[in-house]
Amino acid sequence: MTAPTRVLISAWLAAAVMCAAASAASSADPSAAQARWPERLLVREGLTVAGQAVSTGFLYALISETHTPIRGPYRLERTNLHTGTMRKGPTFSLGYLAVAAGRLWLSGASGRQVRVLEVDPRSLTAVRSIVLPREAAGSTRVAVAAGPGRSVWVGSSRTLLRVDAATGAVLTRVIVPARLDVGDLAVDPSRRHVYVSTAHLVKGGIEAVLFEYDARSGRELARASTGLITYSVAGAELTAVPGGVWASFRTGMLGLTIHLRQRDLALVAPPGPGIAKTPATGIFHWPMSATTLYAGGALWLSNESGIVACLDPRTGKVRASERVSPSATLDLLAADAVSHRLYGLEGPGLVRLTPPRRCWS
Repeated sequence: MTAPTRVLISAWLAAAVMCAAASAASSADPSAAQARWPERLLVREGLTVAGQAVSTGFLYALISETHTPIRGPYRLERTNLHTGTMRKGPTFSLGYLAVAAGRLWLSGASGRQVRVLEVDPRSLTAVRSIVLPREAAGSTRVAVAAGPGRSVWVGSSRTLLRVDAATGAVLTRVIVPARLDVGDLAVDPSRRHVYVSTAHLVKGGIEAVLFEYDARSGRELARASTGLITYSVAGAELTAVPGGVWASFRTGMLGLTIHLRQRDLALVAPPGPGIAKTPATGIFHWPMSATTLYAGGALWLSNESGIVACLDPRTGKVRASERVSPSATLDLLAADAVSHRLYGLEGPGLVRLTPPRRCWS
């Protein structure tokens, strides 16, 4: 079945954005007043979108050609966010999509193998396929992040590979300790440090460990296996920033976003060690889910408390925030430091927000 047509919308959706008179959270900076962030729906989407990413003014999406349930094959599409023109590419069997080092990276299980497919974002055609080692067999998740130079880090199961994006050659290989599986990875803006979240089911709960490695050699620099990270029930989503990394993770039906410094992965305040004891209605303690990204000198955070905010990435101080309806939770995709626009998924599709100027450094 062909995927539904995806339409560029030009109308402003002012009703989708609401202001709140109350403070975003007890941990937020009270001077960061909430104000309306103008919002626009760019692309209305159907229920067959398997994965998508925004980069350099384009939306890339994998559209399943079946939807009962979504299982592929997946049509790769590229939509120009300025003109609305859409180009259809070939179909692929892999349903996960990421952007790193100027390339698209499709990933997933193919039979008994886990594969990563490097795709040219202009032609939408495959450049090369990377088959992950045998120990990754059975894993369905692959994490990808841009590394130093023209390399990318790829992680799945216990294996981390740094791959030359131009040749496909493996430059560095790391195996995480036994019993642990890679959940997510992130490389800091200097491309010197790669952070890796891992987790493993153990009797009585989840063992969660966060690692920091040298981004070139793969040498372990630090690890965090105590403190708030141990509240995680399924690993953590990571966003690396200058001087450290932000980690968001579920603790059950609730979740936390915390900040760890680069030197030793010690907790940075705010949020601070007491954040788990605050009501789950704020920026750093939330229900169900949250997303973060780093761009334009700011950490961007959105969660199911109905909050979207920009923070100082080093101190956690809130520069500005907005509270929207929890039913309109924004799943962050990208921020453009040149146009000062924020992109994310909300309700019917891809939206663009215009945060205040104080968000950008």
